[in-house]
Amino acid sequence: GTVGAEVQPCPSGDELGRALLEAFAPLLKETVIPGNIIVHLMGFFENGPKVLGEVIADQSNRGPHEAMQGLLVKLQDCGRPGWFQAFLDSLDSSGYGHIRTIIEGREDIQDMTVFKRLLQLWAPQLQVVVAVDMLPDLPCLLDQDKEQIEADNRIHGNSRALLTLIDRVTRCGPGWYTQFLEGLRRNKYDELANELGDLKTEEEAGAASDDKDGNKKDVEEKEEDGPDSAAADSEDDATAGSITGEAASNGVDAPNVEPPETTTLREATEDVNGEVEEKQEDEGFEKATPLQASQPHPEQQELKEIPMRGYQMELAGQALKGRNTIICAPTGSGKTRVAIKVTREHLEGTEADVEGAGVGTRRRVVFLVNKVPLVEQQCNAFLEYLSPKYEILPLSGETAAEIPIGETLPEHDVIILTAQVLENALRDELITLDMFSLLIFDECHHCQKSDPYNAIMTRYIKQKVEKSGTRLPQIIGLTASLGVGKAKSLKDAVEHILKVCANLDAEWISMIVEHKVELQKFNQKPNEEVKPVSGRRDDPFATEINRIMEDIEKSLATEASKHLTPGELKPPRQRDKQPYEQWVVTLARKAATLKDDGVSRTIHAATTHLRKYTDALAINADARTKDALQYLDKFMTDLQEEGFDATDEDLVKHFTEAKQKLQEYAADPKYSNPKLDQLRHMILQAYEEKPDSRCLLFCKTRALTIALLTWMREDPSLCKLNPGRLVGAGASESTGGMTKNQQVELLDLFTTGGHKIVISTSVAEEGIDIAKCNFVFRYDYVGNEIGKVQTRGRGRAEGSKSVLIAGREGGNVLKEKLNTIREKLMEKAMNQVWQMQNETHGDFLKEVRRLQLESKKDRDLAQALKELEKKTKKDFGKGMKLLCLKCKCFVCNVSDFRKIKENHHVVVDKAFYQRIIITPHPPKKIDDWEMNGKIYCMNCRQDWGIQMVYRQASFPTLKIDCFVLEKPDGQRLTCQKWKKAPFEVDDITPDDISGMLKTPEEEEEEVDD
Repeated sequence: GTVGAEVQPCPSGDELGRALLEAFAPLLKETVIPGNIIVHLMGFFENGPKVLGEVIADQSNRGPHEAMQGLLVKLQDCGRPGWFQAFLDSLDSSGYGHIRTIIEGREDIQDMTVFKRLLQLWAPQLQVVVAVDMLPDLPCLLDQDKEQIEADNRIHGNSRALLTLIDRVTRCGPGWYTQFLEGLRRNKYDELANELGDLKTEEEAGAASDDKDGNKKDVEEKEEDGPDSAAADSEDDATAGSITGEAASNGVDAPNVEPPETTTLREATEDVNGEVEEKQEDEGFEKATPLQASQPHPEQQELKEIPMRGYQMELAGQALKGRNTIICAPTGSGKTRVAIKVTREHLEGTEADVEGAGVGTRRRVVFLVNKVPLVEQQCNAFLEYLSPKYEILPLSGETAAEIPIGETLPEHDVIILTAQVLENALRDELITLDMFSLLIFDECHHCQKSDPYNAIMTRYIKQKVEKSGTRLPQIIGLTASLGVGKAKSLKDAVEHILKVCANLDAEWISMIVEHKVELQKFNQKPNEEVKPVSGRRDDPFATEINRIMEDIEKSLATEASKHLTPGELKPPRQRDKQPYEQWVVTLARKAATLKDDGVSRTIHAATTHLRKYTDALAINADARTKDALQYLDKFMTDLQEEGFDATDEDLVKHFTEAKQKLQEYAADPKYSNPKLDQLRHMILQAYEEKPDSRCLLFCKTRALTIALLTWMREDPSLCKLNPGRLVGAGASESTGGMTKNQQVELLDLFTTGGHKIVISTSVAEEGIDIAKCNFVFRYDYVGNEIGKVQTRGRGRAEGSKSVLIAGREGGNVLKEKLNTIREKLMEKAMNQVWQMQNETHGDFLKEVRRLQLESKKDRDLAQALKELEKKTKKDFGKGMKLLCLKCKCFVCNVSDFRKIKENHHVVVDKAFYQRIIITPHPPKKIDDWEMNGKIYCMNCRQDWGIQMVYRQASFPTLKIDCFVLEKPDGQRLTCQKWKKAPFEVDDITPDDISGMLKTPEEEEEEVDD
């Protein structure tokens, strides 16, 4: 019965959804490619990018059937409301609408198992069919399926493409078998089409297949468990029962599942629906259909209200009017919440509501970040206030490599991604800027020079100027500090800020003016302290290292005296300073170009050792002597395991002879580091005052984060804080880097208190939002005025404190004072710009346009010079070759190089593999290429670069600074960066790629090895 106003929606749509997934699991595993739908569901998992990666990996390694099984299990465990409706919508969006109608009970399942088995059994006979020629005649195939078939044909040939076609076409909706037969006829395979059309059962197909192969066999009569009747002639009448035959003999693996029985939604969920209906009647509800029962509750569709303070609404004001705006406010003031408010108003608004850009098409918002860990953090913030009404997609380089960007991005309302992913997609013309209606740049002060932010905005401004009338997205920038660049005066500082406005095409800067009192109430600036610390009074370790370095320098002066001048061989006095390190680098470059290979090798080895000793002095100054000694010990051990010759042996003797003394110094507590002692005291004091504190410790390098982490773990008091370490995802794990998932996991533990202190490089300087973080230590870590504001702002809790612990001798104390002065200069400049835009807004816009025109002139000039340089390089590079930096053996000719997407310089000569050793490396996928090995010189074990896989082909990818360039006349030179290379490298072509693919014989040889 119905009870008037008491009618309520079905109490649990997602609960019923779980039962429906269970009932229809066989059908879903047989028909749906999980990689096609997962991109629409990422927002419903706690770690969407991780789930995406797992599903794609399963699909690649274990097949679509097993991958779909894994995804169904994940969906069963999904706790976010509305997931089942999103699942149904994803089926529609991905071309599986017919599966949705079956689940909703609007269509019966047609058991096509017989016809699937027929094609699988006949795969050998179908090898004459050209797969790509069939595609225009198979409208049942999804675009993604066609792209995969074309890719398989291009990379692996027709046989693989045909197997993929058979797999994908048998997953299609009603009518696929008729389309397939008709496609055969249209492509002149009438005999095949007629024979397949006459077959009724799998047994007949097997017998016919045997006949075709000349292996006729008597088919034994067997008792059948199923119905006596065979499948009907037409696929529309196909209702055959369970098929028990195997299809392995033809080389195609049939899906390892029992075929789904002919059923409907009503039959599959009869018990579940009965219970639901009974409960509805008992509680006075009107009966709901299965589809209605699976719909999200009305309250699940309602979005959570966004709590906004007065100063946050002040910041949002101009952006809500549709103007390109830079929102500048202190760290911790809620700029992300302001962005979410603007995003929601933008998505819900009508064209009449907005006067600015990005109107007239479907509204899509892109939120750009400059660091990978921020993708997950900001995605969670948006999900809280925009889900489930809007589809949100988090994306970084690791996950972007697994999905079709051009097709995926337009299917979502909000995309949160790293800037480089968007720039790559724009560069490769997978998407265009006018596909989006709002672009938000987090930490927008980075929009300068060669940063990806500026590359995106350069495209934007160019399109705005050259294609006037084109709809472009509204631009919003978020920052705590725009900085002053290299300004030394107020005028220069104002110019710098206006330049950032020009880069972002900003019409307005929003600052907190009217609600300053409210801001101060909720956003207190952390207390700042500078703690200068003197170094060790007595440092025998450093003294001994300096003695070793002096001996090496003397030997160098003797060996190289005939080739280099006394001035070139004279080192700076202080070996732990930047000028000394620069002298070593310069000396190594000059030595590399000498024609006397023996002397060149000696200097190369000596400068390598001097660099390592310089590193050890730096580690000793910042960490423990023990850590510096371990660093040197590892270098010497690794050296002896690689290309070790007489030159190295002489140099290693310096260390081995001093090692015992160095070990004694490292073990003596009286030589402890005063900076570390001070840091330890202040950390323990902080946790004594507030045991539940969270502390971020910033330091300069990845190597130092490792040394500090080791020190804390070995300290009985500090180890109780369970210290963690956070560094960038750019480097490999073997060199101290982290994966994106490791970063996310560590930040989660920091938030919950699993780690009470985290040691970090600059990766945590911006955007990381830990509400309980109340102590920020900068361990001899000083950047510019923006970095000062950003690191200080990581302390979000009430009563937060920011402390700089710096050596008196290093210059960082003075640098910090200069940053304080620059910060005040920036505040004055910001106020002046704000007054300009409010009092004479026209003048503000004129200045922005002037600076945009100046930038365009600079870019045009740079492009013209680049074209001229390109012509010069082509002539200069003729006949040039590469030699190994260490042993001077031949590497390759410069004509063997090709460029992949401007950045990767690869060798396209298979003979190159005879000159190298490849060591395995954990696969790391970035964009659309994968790193899977390290490359070394076969002769001397010099590091040459990496091996990358691109479009199924392997390519040696070389580091230019590991080589010497030799011209035809014997002249030698060095180059530190590829963009400075004195020769031109052509873009890679399809022929280059196919030429580097492994032949069947080469693959067999690999297996035998």
